[in-house]
Amino acid sequence: MLPLLPALLAACASGVPVERQVVVPGGNFNAVQGEAALIVRTFLPKVGDVRQEVVGADCDVTSSLYATRLTTPSRLVVPNFGPQSPELGLICRYGKLSGSGRAGIATYWRGPPGGYWGPGPWGPGPYGAWGWGWYDPGYPVSDYPNIDVTLQ
Repeated sequence: MLPLLPALLAACASGVPVERQVVVPGGNFNAVQGEAALIVRTFLPKVGDVRQEVVGADCDVTSSLYATRLTTPSRLVVPNFGPQSPELGLICRYGKLSGSGRAGIATYWRGPPGGYWGPGPWGPGPYGAWGWGWYDPGYPVSDYPNIDVTLQ
């Protein structure tokens, strides 16, 4: 095991503070719909219920459209192409340890159906009526999940 490894491990369950940020510019792409941000962290294999985070692992991030490098833990900001965003692949190394991870875009609806007060199908009534429907316009949101890479 590396002599500095214990000094660079954090036993904190929620992870060490993220102070680094890597941005992949989206200005060269036509179909960009904004940015997507995710956190990349590296860990040793779980022992019981405890995970130890490895600080300072170097990671290569690749997709079908771009590539970048980062040092963990980092906040990665990439161009967002909505549901057509490419899958991200990561290969991380720290000394003799290495690991890989993948993340695909997740698309969900923001503004799901919900209840509201107001005229409903049963008429207005003295105190309003309970209705069911969209309380705000719904729209799809695409984002990447955070990535935890296990080093072995």
